[in-house]
Amino acid sequence: MQTSVTRTGNVIFVDAMDHPIIVSNLLHALFEATAKKGYGDVVLDFRNVERVFPNVAVPLAGIIDYYVRYREVSFRFDNLPKFLQSTSMDAPKDIADHVGLLKTSPMNIVWRFASDAGVNLLCNELIASVSQSIVCEEGVIDAMMWCLNEIMDNVLQHSGNEYGFIMGQIHKKSRHISFCVYDNGQGIYNSLKSSKHAPTTAIEAIKLSIQERITRDSKVGQGNGMWGLSEIVKNNSGMLSILSGPGLYFRSNGHIETKNDLTYLDAKHHACLVDFQLNYDKRISLTEALKGHKPVNYRTEYFEDDSGTVVYRLADAETGTGTRKSGEKIRNDLINLYNDSKKGIVIDFEGIAVVSSSFADELVGKMIVYFGFFGFNQIVRLKNMNPTIQAVVERSVAQRMAESFT
Repeated sequence: MQTSVTRTGNVIFVDAMDHPIIVSNLLHALFEATAKKGYGDVVLDFRNVERVFPNVAVPLAGIIDYYVRYREVSFRFDNLPKFLQSTSMDAPKDIADHVGLLKTSPMNIVWRFASDAGVNLLCNELIASVSQSIVCEEGVIDAMMWCLNEIMDNVLQHSGNEYGFIMGQIHKKSRHISFCVYDNGQGIYNSLKSSKHAPTTAIEAIKLSIQERITRDSKVGQGNGMWGLSEIVKNNSGMLSILSGPGLYFRSNGHIETKNDLTYLDAKHHACLVDFQLNYDKRISLTEALKGHKPVNYRTEYFEDDSGTVVYRLADAETGTGTRKSGEKIRNDLINLYNDSKKGIVIDFEGIAVVSSSFADELVGKMIVYFGFFGFNQIVRLKNMNPTIQAVVERSVAQRMAESFT
């Protein structure tokens, strides 16, 4: 592919942000401008950018952080498209300072994480956003949660850097979900070179990292994170890119490409980019992908009562019961909970005085259409509706069924 990155003096033109190889091209241009030409200020021009994917926005945020922190280079951003501005790529959001934003709009933003608590909060909100936005096939939500926790934890445990960066994105047209995690740390090769595995090149280190039980120190970790991610992506026919130091590993639809001569930050900071994309319309078997290991589904457990039934209290829903959008989000969430657990669902109206007709149509009416009348009655139970809510739901359901089944 073309470089998509060109330089004139201290101005670097980034023409595309849709493939991780652009990261290496950008690093090369930055090295030429700063180390060779001596510029202490750099202009990044994005005038021709039409699409922005996490696998470029996230590492670019990290690279800027590195150059400001270690090279004392200043940056100016010209012709930023509105969508690129909205990602906060030029100033990633710290979780602690933007909890409200995280709870309402966690996707399509570059976040900076630095603690176990931050990873937990970030993972929960990203997964909740996906689950409320789209209906995923069985196992996809569980797999995403497992992968996100493992890969972000790898940054905290193995990178030697204080923090990492992440961004998620839903692509409804191609029906896949993309996540990219990046850090400016030591990289995979430096992490493993003193271990018993002793890789001799960056690409050898990357290939080792996606093998089962490969870790620099078994006392720190079991080496299942990157291997499990690779197996889950393979199980789903998804896409995986790993870029660390001069090495790039790329796999899509069974096709594998590798490179071992790319530009990187410096000898101590090989950095690491992990970009994975899952097809949300393709089932994932975590048990099969992880060779018999079935992780505990803490998300489903949160909603379960003592009998194992999923109980969803509408009074706890932050989006309320007054809008069609809220009904859509809760319906998607409940369908995803059922797809992953195959357990009965109770929608509990306790504490709710009234719901709008549009909310009732989106939540109950369209759920009946999704499961079918008999399937809905076998799976879902409505509980603690007052007479007013019952009348609204009955009317909305009757109208929806009349429209859908005639």
